[in-house]
Amino acid sequence: MSAPAKATFRKAVPIRANLILSRIPLVVPEQTKIEQQYHDYQNQLERRMMWTFPAYHYFKKGTLSEHKFLSVQKKPIIKNPDVWYPKGVPDIQHGRERSKAQEVILPQNEGGEGSNITRPVEKNPIITTADESGDKSSLERRLRNTLYLLVNYKKTGWNFPKFEMKDGASLDTVAENGLRTIGGDNINTWTVSKKPAGVIKSEDGSCDFFIKSHILAGKFNIANDSKNDITEYAWLTKKEIAEKLNKDQFQLTEYLLTK
Repeated sequence: MSAPAKATFRKAVPIRANLILSRIPLVVPEQTKIEQQYHDYQNQLERRMMWTFPAYHYFKKGTLSEHKFLSVQKKPIIKNPDVWYPKGVPDIQHGRERSKAQEVILPQNEGGEGSNITRPVEKNPIITTADESGDKSSLERRLRNTLYLLVNYKKTGWNFPKFEMKDGASLDTVAENGLRTIGGDNINTWTVSKKPAGVIKSEDGSCDFFIKSHILAGKFNIANDSKNDITEYAWLTKKEIAEKLNKDQFQLTEYLLTK
């Protein structure tokens, strides 16, 4: 009678939940030359085909305000049957030349620089104080780009926040709870999906699953209990992340990041 086969037990490999936490762009990305040309063309086409400006809606007929408005408008060329027009016969409707984009001029106040409706809009600067000072821990930087949270571990260097899996817990739960453990509760996030967006399997058999999430409000600050393991953090663009991670790791996670 043969001896019973010995049972073999495989050592459990570590599984980690990595969190790709992003801040979406706060302003519209800069347009390329062809995009700018396309939008300019569409804008001009829309203005050419738009309905005549409804002055009667804003200025009551026969009032002084209507008179002021009409007095500053450019008058179109009058259609005359006895005149030859080399650029085409004028198409006048409601005091407007329909073949051209309508230009509406708003009257200015007599005693001031301009009324509230004619005062130029002041745009907030795209380059913020955080950009000028090089503060990469601020969310108020690189407003046109998507930013991602990276933390600097004392032992392994810069990386996405990663957390060891616990029995019975899902990947997204471990990632989100872990984020608040190292960064405090003053942060509001939204997990894109409970399923991982990617996975990296190492030579030792360990697996790193990546969960995507967005920051909606709040601020990340390293908790006191985590300062022994994490020295600093940064909100970085895809290009800046390529400079922080090692080449092999960035190539494996590059497809998960956007500009």
